Amino acid sequence: MSRHFRAFGALSSIVVGAVVAVFAVAGPVAAEPDYPSWDDVLAARNDQARAEAAIAEIEGILDRLQEESAALEREAQLKSEAYNQARIELDAAVAKAERLTGQADAAQRRADESSRKAGQLAAQLGRTGGGDLTVALLVSSNPDDLLNQLGAITQVSAQAAAIYRLAIVDRNAAEALAAQAEVAENERKRLEASASAALESAKAAAEDANARLAEQQAAAGQMYEQLAVLKGTTAEVEAGYRDGLAANPPAQPPGNPSSPPPASDPGPPNSSLAAGAIAFAYAQLGEPYQWAGAGPDAWDCSGLTKAAYASVGVYIGAHLVSSQYYTMADQGRLVWYEYMVPGDLLFYYSGGFYHVALYVGDGMMIEAPRDGIPVRVTPVRYWDLMDYVGRPTG
Repeated sequence: MSRHFRAFGALSSIVVGAVVAVFAVAGPVAAEPDYPSWDDVLAARNDQARAEAAIAEIEGILDRLQEESAALEREAQLKSEAYNQARIELDAAVAKAERLTGQADAAQRRADESSRKAGQLAAQLGRTGGGDLTVALLVSSNPDDLLNQLGAITQVSAQAAAIYRLAIVDRNAAEALAAQAEVAENERKRLEASASAALESAKAAAEDANARLAEQQAAAGQMYEQLAVLKGTTAEVEAGYRDGLAANPPAQPPGNPSSPPPASDPGPPNSSLAAGAIAFAYAQLGEPYQWAGAGPDAWDCSGLTKAAYASVGVYIGAHLVSSQYYTMADQGRLVWYEYMVPGDLLFYYSGGFYHVALYVGDGMMIEAPRDGIPVRVTPVRYWDLMDYVGRPTG
């Protein structure tokens, strides 16, 4: 059996199981297959050649359905990752806008205070130095008093000049920060609109994908029954057989060209920390998927893995699949996927990172799959699996 078929075999559970929710499919959906009828199957049952041809036809259609389901799942998770990226950018823009707005407000208060002080000193100078001081000095019966007054005026004047210069500096600073805050606020609004549009578009696409997968579910269920009739087995056996094919890893590595070589061998994981992260993930089983979910009772894929390791005090990157992968790469914590052990992070890539899961051993992983499917334990999928897994501890 080819690696291509094994890679997509696990998706039979998508097609014949509960209807799943996905976001969107990039590009056109494959044309509806011409499903075999029961009359065709029953007519071929007693003719070996026709039965074999019918079996090949049905299995070929199931393969195509599985591949289309894989594409739906991949695009669903790519959309989710894109939304997470937009959300992170928006969060950063919100923080920047709030910081600059606060700084601009504080600068404006300083400018107002400086202007007030400069005005008070200017008024004081006018009152103290009013009139012609030279004439006053010549006609005064007490010239010493006027000289003392003149000295005071000079000091007040110098102080006023300094306050005036400070007021100008504070005013310019306030204006500059206000301009920066306005730019930041406009960027925040742009990113908010972009993230909102992406989310709404993805939700609308999910409804369309659900309808498509519902059709596939019904068709595949009938074809498993048809295969059972032709082979003398049961529909459950046929579905289980195809699921079992996916449990075997591919003979060759997935071969993603974007994978960097490990910087070093991180060694075996810290078993206690890895076990703690796995225990946290197990405690979330059955909790719903939520777009950009990071707990405490709803999750997306990278939100779950991040929280699992945060529960044992280990930072694995931001709430973003690509961030977690590159954090592992930067720390020299990438391991060839054939050597995965419990606690390792499994990354999926197809033109972009789109999914991460936590390996728990015995060929199984915990994941928050996508909208409509709760946190679950499931066999490791090998399509789009990166060549290297991440080992957060060691």
